[in-house]
Amino acid sequence: MEETKNTEETVIIEQKSNYIELSEDSHRVGNIFNELSGELWELDFAERNTVQEIEKKNPLLVAYEVSGYVFTLGIIVTILLTLDVFARSSEDNSLFANLPICSYLAYGIDDYDNAGCKTPSMIFSELNTEKEKLEKNIAGNLVLLVPKLMQSFDIANSPKVQFIQEHTGDSRVSITEAMNRFLEIKNRTNYQWEDIECKAISVDEKGKISVSCQVYGGALIAPAGLTTKTSRETALSFLERLDDGKSGFQVLSYPKTLDISVFNSTDGFKTVFSTQTSLNLNLQYLPANKM
Repeated sequence: MEETKNTEETVIIEQKSNYIELSEDSHRVGNIFNELSGELWELDFAERNTVQEIEKKNPLLVAYEVSGYVFTLGIIVTILLTLDVFARSSEDNSLFANLPICSYLAYGIDDYDNAGCKTPSMIFSELNTEKEKLEKNIAGNLVLLVPKLMQSFDIANSPKVQFIQEHTGDSRVSITEAMNRFLEIKNRTNYQWEDIECKAISVDEKGKISVSCQVYGGALIAPAGLTTKTSRETALSFLERLDDGKSGFQVLSYPKTLDISVFNSTDGFKTVFSTQTSLNLNLQYLPANKM
């Protein structure tokens, strides 16, 4: 029996030696799974730190990179500006005559067709030459024309020419035209020409008119329900029409007083008037071409 028991114990010991014996303590470092998971976590943490370091670059490095771009751009702009200044200030267009930049060379010069592909310096030189020729031509013509112009002024202001102009030509005023215009204004009343009678009319060739008029009107105190103008009111209205800027007349002297007196007549239409006012006028007719 003991031999059999010893044999069973030997078999059990051999079976245990064929397996890895795990510790019952789950917190031991010897656990292979804990060790593997720890190594993986440390690897992931290292990678994340590397990414964060890349994302969070040093501001000095960023500024250095930006300054490099700005410096490169500045060099390009400087080269372009240098070429522009050279092309536009050059006095010889042999380098640009075969290039499609003729319109660019003349940019800023209004109304100039740069068919010859000239540079601005050449264009300004050409325009200055033309300007000097034009000024010399004008000066030469003025030397000849100014004395003749002054002579013509002296002739036009001479007494003989003034006398001729006063009696002929445009200085004369049409008497018929002046009278027609005067009668048109005089008759512009409620009674047409019946309430203003003008006599002793005098008109000269300069358009001066002297005339004496008798103006008629209603009573000083109008009957109830009637509205009438007295002769003085009619005379004032007549003066206002003559003094209007569109009338064609200028009143040279205004009457100092406008007397009103009683009027009675049995002569036709004049029987409706009760007052009268005398009006003496001195007028200057101004045709439309002389206003």
